Amino acid sequence: MRDTTEDLHREVEELRSENEYLKDELEELRCEMLEIRDLFQEEEVYQIQQLRLQLEQANKTCRILQYRLRKAERRSIRVAQTGQVDGELVRSLEHDIKVAKSVSLRLYNELEAVQKRNLQLEWENEALREKTQELEVAKQVLQAEAEKAKEVTPTAYLN
Repeated sequence: MRDTTEDLHREVEELRSENEYLKDELEELRCEMLEIRDLFQEEEVYQIQQLRLQLEQANKTCRILQYRLRKAERRSIRVAQTGQVDGELVRSLEHDIKVAKSVSLRLYNELEAVQKRNLQLEWENEALREKTQELEVAKQVLQAEAEKAKEVTPTAYLN
């Protein structure tokens, strides 16, 4: 009888120890999930800020180009009305064309870079989602094991 009681006490202690271990594992997983979520949110906020800055810059560039286009249209109307081609006007228009081409190329390159970065972030986002799901499953498994350990502990006292 004494051996049985000692065996039961030993088993209860083992189960308590395992239960504590599972609780610690569960807490570690929870902390890891929170860290991943925080990192993901920080990265998202940073990327959104960067995209906003790029959008603001693109809007400024568009306003400049619109101004230059209106200016060129006014010059074109003036030339059409007077029938004279002004040398300064031609040089100015050539310069505007060069600037417009340069800006267009730069904007295209920036757009490509932003699209690549966006694609990379989507891949990273998906990887983080998968990791979060894996951690959630592991957390649920550990919780289930902890619950089993809790259920087994009272039963051991009854025997």
